Amino acid sequence: MKNYNGIYNQMDDNNFMLSYKGKVGFVEVTSLLKILEERLESSETDPRTRKKVYNIAMECYQNLSHHLDSTTAPFGNKGLVIFETDDQKYTIATGNYIFNEKIDSLKQKIDHINSLDKVAMKEFYRQILENEQYSDKGTAGLGFIDIARKSESQLAYNFTQCDAHISFFTLSIDLKRVPQTVIV
Repeated sequence: MKNYNGIYNQMDDNNFMLSYKGKVGFVEVTSLLKILEERLESSETDPRTRKKVYNIAMECYQNLSHHLDSTTAPFGNKGLVIFETDDQKYTIATGNYIFNEKIDSLKQKIDHINSLDKVAMKEFYRQILENEQYSDKGTAGLGFIDIARKSESQLAYNFTQCDAHISFFTLSIDLKRVPQTVIV
């Protein structure tokens, strides 16, 4: 039998507030956001921080839902959602399988977004909206830009090659926490 207590302790030690692996559709995103909202209400006193974290998580989960590729068999079309916290930050991470042929363009897009300052990112966002070009998934490609703008942090990513055709893509965003005021 697996050491489930060890897994539980590892998740506790790493400050996991939420972890999920599975289908990521509308119902699952709604459920994950409801759980996250409840956990934030019990752990975060600053309402602005709660709202910001919630909105960024929503964008991350919706982005995952829109871009989860159902044809990455035999690895499957399940997504990964992780939400961690410590005294300094919240971390929102998502993961999914993608075809290796998509990696270069995805890296270029994220690296470009990470290279922009606040003003340039706003202009880039506006340009994409004005172009009105939509992907085959029906999105304009604004998800990563929205996440970067709202979080005011770099988008960290990783690709772990699974075989010659498929890799596991991980996106991670750190959000600074407002120091909690202790009333004595």
